[in-house]
Amino acid sequence: MIRKCEVAIVGGGIGGLTLAASLLQQSISVQIFEQDTELREIGAGVAIGGNATRLLQILGVDLAQVANMPPAFEVRRWRDGGLLWSHPIGEWYRQEVGAAFLTLHRGTLQSLLAAAVPPECIRLNHRLVGLSDEPAGVRLHFEEGDDVVASVAAGVDGVHSTARRYVCGDVAPTHSGEIGFRGLIPVAKSQDLPNPASLHIWCGPGTRVVNYGLDRGELVNLLAVYKPDRLPGWTRFSDRVPATRDQALSIFEAHSWDRRILDLVRNVEGDMSFWALVELPRLPRWSRGRVVLLGDAAHAPLPHQGQGAGLAIEDAYALGALLVKGGLTDYSSAFQAFENLRRRRSWMVQAYSRASGRAIKFVGDAAARRDASWSSLPQRIGWIHRYREEEIVPLPSRSDTNRP
Repeated sequence: MIRKCEVAIVGGGIGGLTLAASLLQQSISVQIFEQDTELREIGAGVAIGGNATRLLQILGVDLAQVANMPPAFEVRRWRDGGLLWSHPIGEWYRQEVGAAFLTLHRGTLQSLLAAAVPPECIRLNHRLVGLSDEPAGVRLHFEEGDDVVASVAAGVDGVHSTARRYVCGDVAPTHSGEIGFRGLIPVAKSQDLPNPASLHIWCGPGTRVVNYGLDRGELVNLLAVYKPDRLPGWTRFSDRVPATRDQALSIFEAHSWDRRILDLVRNVEGDMSFWALVELPRLPRWSRGRVVLLGDAAHAPLPHQGQGAGLAIEDAYALGALLVKGGLTDYSSAFQAFENLRRRRSWMVQAYSRASGRAIKFVGDAAARRDASWSSLPQRIGWIHRYREEEIVPLPSRSDTNRP
């Protein structure tokens, strides 16, 4: 039996759910195909800048009631937590950018997005294994279950995308040379931290730590990154391996990190993993025939600007608006307009994320020059957060749509 749908979305993460919400709001039918047996986000916290929270509000997804709004951004020294620079976020950011900067658990965000998509539009346990072009549409082949033929398909299936192999062949992510680990800590076990609700970056030699509050400040999210002399052997076969707190502690103890950060590592709850930080090189194209890529499948960045989820939300909003405007029969024009709009911005954010990751771990004179430049940071990265995609590609009104 062959099933049919208008828009097939491969991947039930943040980008896939946002795209579904955008299209459903304009009465275009969608089916999300998620390879997992349940909707769940791997990882801990996520930061969503005003460039993306504004778009979610337009789509009717309000994060404000459940998220944490960090009052400040603080840069600290690894050894003793000495404050190198601080700047307000909170209401200052909301006024400057026009929308809030919010932090919350990835699972919380995914649940809010899923609530905007009817359950019958989400198919779990559907692992895509291939795509093929047919006169009736694009056929999606799954490991289990029947094939699906769609008018168009969107590959939102992450950095190791199956859809990407169809669009532009095997393009391997590139390693940055860094290893990261992350986790959640109850705020009650992190009382010694300077304002656990704020966004903190701790700069160390060959190491860095980011921590911030989540979900109304009830939890602290920890992201720690280090750069070994050489990548461990497991990175040749996998991006992720199980890790222990003792392994993580030994790395940061060797660099004489502040005891408060060491205590955060000791108090991480749940499973821990080491993962190799990767980004995607520039692709030769983002679409082929009826299939288009977005989010990490098209331009996965390193995490050092905290914009991976934001870029996926921007992509989903833009693609939804363009497909609605021209109708699904004009998918080729929509795909080309989408790539033209999104390519340069995505690549620029990737470049800034790469440079930020290097700078945070500087030592000696380079670190001193970095620390002297912190006051110019809001001007240097303001373009990322002030981006207003809804003004470039507004969602058309129902009377403006050209349905197939």
